[in-house]
Amino acid sequence: MVKGIGVGIDVSKATLDVATSDGTVALHVTNDTEGFDCIIAALRDVSVHRVVLEASGGYERDALIALFEAGQPVVLVQPVRARNFARALGRHAKTDPIDAAVLATMAALVVDEVPLWEPTEEALADLEALVERRRNLVEVKAAEEKRLRLARTIVRADIDMFIAELKLKIRDLERRIDCLIAEVAALANDAEVLESVEGVGRISAATLLVSLPELGTLSRGEIAALAGVAPMNRDSGTWSGQRAIHGGRAQARNALYMMALVGTRWNPVIRERYAHLLSRGKKPKVALVACMRKLLIHLNGLMRMHRNGPTKSALQAC
Repeated sequence: MVKGIGVGIDVSKATLDVATSDGTVALHVTNDTEGFDCIIAALRDVSVHRVVLEASGGYERDALIALFEAGQPVVLVQPVRARNFARALGRHAKTDPIDAAVLATMAALVVDEVPLWEPTEEALADLEALVERRRNLVEVKAAEEKRLRLARTIVRADIDMFIAELKLKIRDLERRIDCLIAEVAALANDAEVLESVEGVGRISAATLLVSLPELGTLSRGEIAALAGVAPMNRDSGTWSGQRAIHGGRAQARNALYMMALVGTRWNPVIRERYAHLLSRGKKPKVALVACMRKLLIHLNGLMRMHRNGPTKSALQAC
């Protein structure tokens, strides 16, 4: 049942393409304040149900903020979901106006369960920037360390020096993450709850705080699906396929992987769970993903109790 008009906005670096599910609005504007004002003016008299944008590497952020401040119900979706929805509609052609029209249809029909987008609080936004910057430098360091293995002697010293500089920068970012969390009471309290679980360190806790801000507000199934650690069925008729995880937030999933990996050695509950699954013939990676899901559900329950008190549902989630 359509509850209102869906609005889709296709985002690129320089422009925005806007469409509505009823076809009454079609705009091509610049991705700046002037363009945002045009969109807001065009939607002023429209009964908007949802406004859907794709995550576009950060180019969508200013538009999201402008629409939120204008009181529009904004939803951010991942590109893979929008593309799969387009295929389901039989829309195989891909242009910016077509993509906007697909997003508009999504906005009208299939995003009611997605939480409305809200701007991240300033401290959490700063933490997100520091965590992302550290992740980038860790990736660069790993690439340089691989390069060093095959490097010729004439450049090895230069690569070694660069790796040493990267290590110093990474340590400095970790110090700044510690300081920021310590300075903000809400972040410090949330981090303390997460770090109370063996296998969860400061960087892992910070990563979860910025990549899964919904932690503690969703059910166990919803949070597992959001992080991409919920097994998806692959069955048809009498045929039963192997279940596998799919989609979700990669940054949160990567953090959970490292936490579960550490947990298989130092967390008694995770270690026992991992050993039990291996004894039943599960492959190591399958067992580790199951441990990731168990750990996430436990953290979700802890955060719910931390924020709402020890309710019955929170205790069951643990």
